[in-house]
Amino acid sequence: MVQDQWLNILQLNEFQFSYYSILYFLSGFLFPILVVKNSLIYFSDYKFISNKNQTKKFRFLSYLVIATILILSILINRYFMFSLNYIFSQTDLNFFFDIKYKLFLLVIIMLLLLINKTKRIIKNLFLLSFFINCFINWSIYFLNIQDKEILFNKYIFNNSYYEFNNFYLLNVFYLLIFEILYYIWSFITYQNNLSDWSISYPKKADLLPVSEIIIFYLGVLIYYFIFNRIN
Repeated sequence: MVQDQWLNILQLNEFQFSYYSILYFLSGFLFPILVVKNSLIYFSDYKFISNKNQTKKFRFLSYLVIATILILSILINRYFMFSLNYIFSQTDLNFFFDIKYKLFLLVIIMLLLLINKTKRIIKNLFLLSFFINCFINWSIYFLNIQDKEILFNKYIFNNSYYEFNNFYLLNVFYLLIFEILYYIWSFITYQNNLSDWSISYPKKADLLPVSEIIIFYLGVLIYYFIFNRIN
């Protein structure tokens, strides 16, 4: 792994900033950028095979709609809280976000998911939060191996190296589950499905993106698992 070689050269250079330290630092953003770019290009604007004459349609549609939007909204809400708790770990956010505010935010997210434009905005914010988390975590890790004092350490999680070993895996896992639920919700809200209150069963071609999502993010998880074992 090239990144591992740069780390070895960096350590041999007595932890001083150099050409290799810059390369190693920038290499930490390669996969987060790849994940965000791939999600925006391939996992955002879905097209499904529409067949209004298909007789096999979902029964008990209200249960499907409510369950999907509720689970997706809870995941989004929890991830944003997870991100805020990570960045401001020494601040008690529960003091500012009690159960009433959390329920209010949950309802707002559910309403926004019903609109296609705001649904995409929520996804973009989710990806932005993912990248910010990766940026902060990698920067802390890099400064630690450089043996540099982190001025914002009192505001961000102190045990950053331990957090690094698990944070990326958890961060990517959140995104994997979000992508699957977002795809399901995109299928449910495709074109006039909700207004007609009629959703046909998906065809085999409609299920292909789910396998692509799983394969891609499992590959990312394996990469970070190997990287954590090396480092």
